[in-house]
Amino acid sequence: MLKYDEFIEKVSEAGFWTPLTNYIDPGIFVYGAETAQCYTGDPETDTTIWPARAAQEKKLAYGYFFNGRPGGYIAPRFYPIFIDAFRPRMTVEERHDSGKFGEYEWKVWNVFHELGGPLSWSQLWQYYRMKDAAERRKLDAALKNLQMTFDIAVSGNLTNVLKNGEPAAYKDGSPITGIGYDKVDNWVPPEWLAMNPRMERREALEAIYRQAEKISSAGDAQKAFRKSLALCRAF
Repeated sequence: MLKYDEFIEKVSEAGFWTPLTNYIDPGIFVYGAETAQCYTGDPETDTTIWPARAAQEKKLAYGYFFNGRPGGYIAPRFYPIFIDAFRPRMTVEERHDSGKFGEYEWKVWNVFHELGGPLSWSQLWQYYRMKDAAERRKLDAALKNLQMTFDIAVSGNLTNVLKNGEPAAYKDGSPITGIGYDKVDNWVPPEWLAMNPRMERREALEAIYRQAEKISSAGDAQKAFRKSLALCRAF
């Protein structure tokens, strides 16, 4: 059975990895919902705990990095390369002023500006009192897009999950935890950013594509990044 530290080591060796796309080889190691490692409650073996734990301990970045699909991990040494490859050169404010920035992306960004971070998903939608399911879907899409453009990041588990404006708790009174998000510039460790010199976008993309082809068994690994790149190039 794969242990947490082994998982961190293997992703660090690979540079980045996701189990939910054919373009990054899932055969690097066994991990996923089909295994018996889900919902065991043991932080050393329960794979459902690892995303928030890895982000909170700042061992790996976790999020919707690969064409907006879940299950993506990036090792510290590759994180600044992903920033150079996929973060727009315009600031969020400049993107908004250009008229190209999404309404819900701007809503999410303003919550972080007003409340600071990290914040849970429920805090984000309750800030705007989003009761409509369609609005929540748009909020979800905005969260994914802002992760793909490396403006926000999963920061770990939060215990201040809200329900109807109040801290949520289980029947025994223990708090309900949830995934927290924060601005990348608040969350990312400075030492990560110092691991690689700044790159031009083309150079950064080539470094990612080369590594993807090393760990991929599906041929054209660039397909795993096309949506992310299109989103970045819109600005």
